Amino acid sequence: MSATAQLSKLSELRAKTDRDLVRIIDNAVEVGLLIAATDTHVDSAGRLYGRADKIYANTLTLLPKVEEMSERRRLAGKLKQLRDTLEQRRAQVAFV
Repeated sequence: MSATAQLSKLSELRAKTDRDLVRIIDNAVEVGLLIAATDTHVDSAGRLYGRADKIYANTLTLLPKVEEMSERRRLAGKLKQLRDTLEQRRAQVAFV
C-alpha cells in the first residue's frame, strides 16, 4: 500500500472516529438532560442528579477531542444547556 493510500485510509478512519465521538457525546448529553429534568420529588436522594452531573463532567472532557468546530460548538451549546439545567435543579433543591 502506498503512503498516499495509507494517509487516505487513516484520514477516513479519523473522520469515522470523530463522527462516532460526536454521536456518543450527543447521546450522553441528551440522557443527561432527561435525567436532570427529573422532578426533585422523584429523585429525592439525588441519585439521578448525581448521574447527570457525572455525564456533564465526562462529556466536557471529551468535547476538545471533537475535530470539527461546528460540531464542537453545537455540542458545547447542549452542554451549556445541561449545566444550566443542573444549576436550576440545584437551586430548586436548596430552596425547598
